[in-house]
Amino acid sequence: MTSKKKRLKIALYLLLFTLIPLQSMAQETEDFSPDAPGSTTGVSIMPQGKIDWETGIVLEWDRRNGEHARTFTINTSMFRLGLTPQAEVRLQIDECLTHTPDGNFGGIANASIGTKIKVYEGGRIFPKVAFMGTVLIPGGSHAHYLPKHVGFLAHLLFENELSSKLTLGYDVGGEWDGDTESPDLFFGANLTYQPTDKWSFFVESYNRYNSKRQDDWAKPGKDSHFNFMSELGLDYKVMPRLHINAYYDISFNEFSKYSNIGLGIAWLLN
Repeated sequence: MTSKKKRLKIALYLLLFTLIPLQSMAQETEDFSPDAPGSTTGVSIMPQGKIDWETGIVLEWDRRNGEHARTFTINTSMFRLGLTPQAEVRLQIDECLTHTPDGNFGGIANASIGTKIKVYEGGRIFPKVAFMGTVLIPGGSHAHYLPKHVGFLAHLLFENELSSKLTLGYDVGGEWDGDTESPDLFFGANLTYQPTDKWSFFVESYNRYNSKRQDDWAKPGKDSHFNFMSELGLDYKVMPRLHINAYYDISFNEFSKYSNIGLGIAWLLN
C-alpha cells in the first residue's frame, strides 16, 4: 500500500472515530417531558417524529369496602408518538395479576388508543392548555379487567409555571368506562418542584365524582359519590433520553385500607 493510501485510510479512520462520539453527543442532547408518573397528565406534546416509551411495575393493595385484593401490574406500557408539532398519538397496554381469597386471575388490564393536542401555548397569566382524548378497547364478557363495551375519556389539561422551580398542573374531564350508567367526573391538581435539572418531586390530588352510587369507593355497607385519592412521587433524569421514577398512592375514603406503589422508566427511543 502506498504512503498516500495509508494516509487516506488513517484520515478516514480518524474521521469515523470523530463522528461517532459527536453523533452520540448529539443524541444525548435530545430532551423530552415524560407524562409518567402521576395520575394527572401534563400538557407537553412529544416532538414530531419522536417516540417515547413509558413503562413500569406496580403493586396495589386494596381492602376498601371489605375487599381483600392484591394486584401486581407486571408491565404498564405507554407509547407516545409525536405526530405533528401540535399533536401526539398515544397507545397503552397493561398486564396484571390479582390475588383474592376466592382465587387468582390475570390478563390485559388496560388497552387504549388516544391523542393529546396542544390548544394554547400559555402566557404570563393564562395557563398552557391541551386536550387529551382516549378510547378504551373492550375485552368482552370474559375479560377480568377490560370493559365489556367501548369506553371514552376526555380531559382538558392546564399548566401554570409559578416560578423557575414550581409548576402547577390541573386536569378536568369526563370518563366513561363503557360499563357504568353515567361517566365519572375527574378533577386533579399536581404541584411539581424541580430543584435541579435532574430531580423533580410532585404531590397531587386526583378525584372522581359519579352521580350514581359507587359501592367500591365507600366503607362497607355504604355508598359514596366521591373517590378521593392522593399521590406523591419523584422523577430522576439519568440522561436526557432516559428518566426513572417512583410514586406512592393513598385513598382518603379509607385511608388505611389502600396503597399503590410503582417504579418506572421513560425512554426516548429515537
